[in-house]
Amino acid sequence: MIPKVYNQERVQEILNIMKDSSARVVVVFSGEGELNPFLKVYMSQNITGIQWIASEAWVTASVFTGSEFYPFLGGTIGFAVRQGQIPGLSDYLMSVNPLGYPSNPLVHKLWGALYGCSLYPSSSSTQASSQLPPCTGLEPLQEQHSAYLNTSSPRVSYNVYKAVYAIAHSLHNLISCKPGKGPFHNSSCADATNIQPWQLQHYLQKVSFTISGEEVNFDAQGDAVPSYDVINWQRGAAGNIEFVNVGRFDGAKQSGKELFIQEEAIVWTGHQREASCTQCVFQYMRCPLLKFCRVKWR
Repeated sequence: MIPKVYNQERVQEILNIMKDSSARVVVVFSGEGELNPFLKVYMSQNITGIQWIASEAWVTASVFTGSEFYPFLGGTIGFAVRQGQIPGLSDYLMSVNPLGYPSNPLVHKLWGALYGCSLYPSSSSTQASSQLPPCTGLEPLQEQHSAYLNTSSPRVSYNVYKAVYAIAHSLHNLISCKPGKGPFHNSSCADATNIQPWQLQHYLQKVSFTISGEEVNFDAQGDAVPSYDVINWQRGAAGNIEFVNVGRFDGAKQSGKELFIQEEAIVWTGHQREASCTQCVFQYMRCPLLKFCRVKWR
């Protein structure tokens, strides 16, 4: 188990197990913050040939996209929250500036981070910020190439976007309720001036709409229909790591057809176009918790 708080002895113990094991595929459930120091040590010991299977929490982590990571992490594959397009988002972000949002401290912090300047250096409460050059508030965002302006493949923000629309549709349906035809006790409707959480949840669970070409609804347990992209880490033109979509899992498809993978598009560890074992038959073994097991091949 990768320690949540970095522990050199425990990290080395895990790496020793990986070196001694015949297992070449490693599945990691971790956040990028905990994984980063572990991988730094892993790379420093020049361990290669591992096929990494990433959990959703780090499969699209930009911190691992540098060219120095590719020899060790190239070929990583895993499921990511489905990406989607948010109409108008890029234009809106380009219009943001401190002059248009003078009372928003987040915009001020963003400006300082992007341009290394301070909007109010003379009144700053910290020595570090007081030493920064002053901002004008008119610096051109078009010249920036930060993650803030990268709206080409939003994942978390796209799902927040869908969630906001789900709430909006639910509220619309709630306030459109006709007296005497409501879903609650004695066919009553919710009081639009005093909405209870359970009343909104009732409408939320029944909501169904289409956004950016995707149907959004919830099952009987209140869960959204699962939809994931299959991401593969491949070498970019500059030697960096790029996240390439090589498949999709769509829970709305009929049973047995939920998963689609473009096998020919996958690059495996070692920059291989084919997995090292394509016709293998193996026997499952019981494996003690937190241990690596040797698989019996037939």
